[in-house]
Amino acid sequence: MKRNPQTKIELGDDSPVMNCRAIRCRKMNGSDDSNAWGVGATLVPKEKLGMEEMGAMTQQRCTVTQSDVKAAWSMLQVIIAEALANGQRVELGELGTLSVGVRAKRLKEPGERLRAADIEVGSISFKPGVLLQKQLDRVTFKVDNNYTEPTDAESLDMALYNHFAIEGHEGIKMKKFSTLCGYGITRTREILKEYIEQGVMERVPMSNGYYRPTKGNFGREA
Repeated sequence: MKRNPQTKIELGDDSPVMNCRAIRCRKMNGSDDSNAWGVGATLVPKEKLGMEEMGAMTQQRCTVTQSDVKAAWSMLQVIIAEALANGQRVELGELGTLSVGVRAKRLKEPGERLRAADIEVGSISFKPGVLLQKQLDRVTFKVDNNYTEPTDAESLDMALYNHFAIEGHEGIKMKKFSTLCGYGITRTREILKEYIEQGVMERVPMSNGYYRPTKGNFGREA
């Protein structure tokens, strides 16, 4: 039986570039000191790369046509979604691996049995593969330091938008929220309560201190 040789994936010669913007933020020391300010960075997102663009780029680099790419990806989406929903890990070659985690409500009584109804899908994890990691290791950064200092609330809003919309997290724990806003736990709880009362954040059902933006906020689709 003849075997087709595996296609060798080669990276381009140009180093990838990320555009960043300096922002005024609280130092990540958990201090309640209102003067504990520092300077951080946030990613300036570029235009989203969609299937049309990826299909055209693929056609330019190999013999596969743009329509072939779209047809193959349409079916791959179904296969990947079905696999993840069945609890399988999905390896996307050298790009990385997708997997699904679950969470359940905490049982209060000794000997209480966990029911299937108490369990729900928790999060989708992505572990970078060799190819992606090589690209990330080659990244160079361009920084824009011409910024206007935001207010305290604006600084936290930008950090939360970066956490959810740019980094792609589905939720946030209290400890991470405290790190982003730079306050101690007491003040962090107060701020989170204010966000919930304003309707921009909500507690994830059956979770232990796990929060997420409401629809239409911090990059979550409406």
